[in-house]
Amino acid sequence: MLLKALIAALTLASLVVIGLLWRLLLLRRRQDMLRSIMDSADDLERELHACRERMQTMHRWVSTLPSSLTRDALAALVLDPLVQKALRDLLQQRLWLRDNGDSAPLARLRGVKGDLERSRKALAENMDKLEAAGEALAAASSETHPVSALIASAYGIGSADARTSTLH
Repeated sequence: MLLKALIAALTLASLVVIGLLWRLLLLRRRQDMLRSIMDSADDLERELHACRERMQTMHRWVSTLPSSLTRDALAALVLDPLVQKALRDLLQQRLWLRDNGDSAPLARLRGVKGDLERSRKALAENMDKLEAAGEALAAASSETHPVSALIASAYGIGSADARTSTLH
């Protein structure tokens, strides 16, 4: 009888330990996911600020070119409200995580992480397009206005270095 009680107690204790280890594993996964999300959010925020800075630099440079070359370019570079909106959306995402991160299903957190990564990828692609457009405009303007090539160079436009240092 004592042996049966001891076996039952050990079995129950083993089940409790297994349950606690499982819970610990789930908590660890959640914390790792939250940390990963916050790291991605930090990266996206830095990239958005770099994007804003680069657009302002390009806008200053384009403003020095003759208006015949820059009418459409200047309008396209007024994207600060979009960057500001993205930063506000990111702040809302952080606040949601603060309030719901501990209770949100892990699948929802994975979705948030995926959304952040897709946003970062889209931003990087658009920044590459911006740099390519800047290079093309620098090349076109330098043909008709040689001084503009010097100005572009001073702003870091039209060089391979500018493209790689913007977001990466």
